[in-house]
Amino acid sequence: MDIVFLVLLLLIAVVGGNVLGKHFPRVPQPFFLIVLGLLFAFFPLYRGFQFSPDVFTFAIIAPLMYDESKNVSRYWVGRGIVNIFSLAIVLVLLTVLVVGTALHWLFPLFPLSLAFALCAVVTPTDASAVSAIAPESKEYRVPQTILQNESLFNDASGIVAFDVALTAYISGQFAFSTAMLDFGKEFLGGLLFGAILGLITAAIRQQLIRWGDNSPLVLVTIELITPFVLYYLADQIGVSGILAVVAAGLIQGGEREQLRLTSSRMQMLSANVWEIINGMLSSLVFVLLGISLPRVLTAIWHNQQIPWWELVLAGVLVYVLKFSLRLLWSRYFVWTHKPSKHRWSDSWLMALSGANGTITLALAFSLPMVVNGQPFALRGALIFTATVVILLSLLVPTFALPILLKAGPTQGESALKWSRHMRLTAIHQLEAETDHPSEAQIVLDALRQQFQWRQVPHRRQQRQLFKQADMAEEAQIAELLADQKISQREQDYYRRFLRYSRFTVDQRWWKNLVLRIWFSMHMGHAYHDVQTAQDTFMTSPIVMEQVYWQDKFAQLGKDIRVLENEGYQAAMAKLTMVQTAANRTANDVVKRYYHERHRRLAAEKPDPTIIYQLFLAAFHAEYELVQAELAAGRMTTDVANTLQEQIIFDEMSYIQNQSAFLA
Repeated sequence: MDIVFLVLLLLIAVVGGNVLGKHFPRVPQPFFLIVLGLLFAFFPLYRGFQFSPDVFTFAIIAPLMYDESKNVSRYWVGRGIVNIFSLAIVLVLLTVLVVGTALHWLFPLFPLSLAFALCAVVTPTDASAVSAIAPESKEYRVPQTILQNESLFNDASGIVAFDVALTAYISGQFAFSTAMLDFGKEFLGGLLFGAILGLITAAIRQQLIRWGDNSPLVLVTIELITPFVLYYLADQIGVSGILAVVAAGLIQGGEREQLRLTSSRMQMLSANVWEIINGMLSSLVFVLLGISLPRVLTAIWHNQQIPWWELVLAGVLVYVLKFSLRLLWSRYFVWTHKPSKHRWSDSWLMALSGANGTITLALAFSLPMVVNGQPFALRGALIFTATVVILLSLLVPTFALPILLKAGPTQGESALKWSRHMRLTAIHQLEAETDHPSEAQIVLDALRQQFQWRQVPHRRQQRQLFKQADMAEEAQIAELLADQKISQREQDYYRRFLRYSRFTVDQRWWKNLVLRIWFSMHMGHAYHDVQTAQDTFMTSPIVMEQVYWQDKFAQLGKDIRVLENEGYQAAMAKLTMVQTAANRTANDVVKRYYHERHRRLAAEKPDPTIIYQLFLAAFHAEYELVQAELAAGRMTTDVANTLQEQIIFDEMSYIQNQSAFLA
């Protein structure tokens, strides 16, 4: 039970860190996750918490690398193969050898093999860790693309270099020629083994698709277990499990490109599942760092032979040397596909964007706890030093990259602006619909609600607008009574209807329960039938409201729809008159309430076919806008892709919830 509770708390921290990172984009998200982990470290349940290094590598690094390789662009990998070899293999090995030797020379507490292992840990770059910091810029599109492709392959080469260095430390023997031979064996052997099993897995999946067994349950499950099976088998035969996973992921990505529009539902569900898994695992690593830090710091504090400040200096040295090597290498040994007017700026961008993130931290945690039967005394020191490098690699770009790029609005901001314009276009087109006003109003309310979810209405404004609309409606009914067009009893009934109608539309669970009880009691009493009361209780209060009040007015020989139409027109006229730019959001919410009430009571039952056609017309208007603006050059392809994805998701949401628009 404690394990289940522990996992639940970890997931809560992951959610909290991601929410905070979204609302405070200037602070790197990993910082929030680390702080939440630190808070959890004070819980009795987490004291002395340890995560098995083998399980950590198997359960976290393997699926992360598989998903990353599966989503990489094969086109850009092909075009940038020279840069990938240069940055992800040659620069990684050079960094390990040069920085590791300097670290051992200046800080003898680190044996040479462990110094190499530490440098291998901090060579993998995490492009996503900087994406929230660095604004996107067309001017720097080429170096940013190179960074994304590099981050996959230097992860793999860094992991292999780490394994070789760690093996040398444990065995007590290190020879350069032997190390290079082991590196080649693990690197090439892992790629070959992963490619073979990846092809076999892809063939199995394709055959299942041909047989019609392409349900997401079957194919997505196969894809989920693939990285774990591959890693385990590769580890058993002595080659790099991580590179086997990378090779299989590349083949899986190629299979997805071949499928194109085949098994579309499976591909979409697979992408969604992996997005969630990737986000959770990436965040979980930083939460676990926060939980483990107090234990690591305590061990360092009690170890008088390794002062904490010396480890901080070691971390700073590693970061500065690694950064300097990366800057010079990016300037003189990276091919940028086309001439650049700001070659040094490109190099600074690539050096600053060499941030360390999930894979670095995961590798640090994968250090063994026991070496040759004895506790690994330097494990805490290595994790702490790696943490210093990670924090520096996140903090420095936070301040430097925005100054370097000096970009305008980001793609996210541009997409948000176009999204609003796109939806307003659909609304304006439907506002001209006169043949089916009731159905058009349903679709318009759904489209306007998309704005209201993002713009929370001011509660005080909303209450004032409801009060003003109520007063206008009451005044209209009082005028009808004064003109003797309705009776006193009709007015009393209508006032009761107004009170209960507002109560009904709120739809909170306790109000829903109260209304079910109230309507069932009254309908059971009116018809003297227990079955009627029971059926009423099981019916939605929104539906029963219409039945109940129509029945009440029918007992007077009147039709509530006549009065409701008068009140509706008066309330809408008042809301239109008092609408301002400041209260527009709240005004739209109140108007939507009156639209829904009027439709339920006064309008005929909506035709689902007409609603379907109007939604299609709205989506078509949005598609046409995107196509026109893209053709005119006023919208980028990336923004158009984002908007098209929004429309597709809106269409899917409507198809899956069609009945909700008929209530």
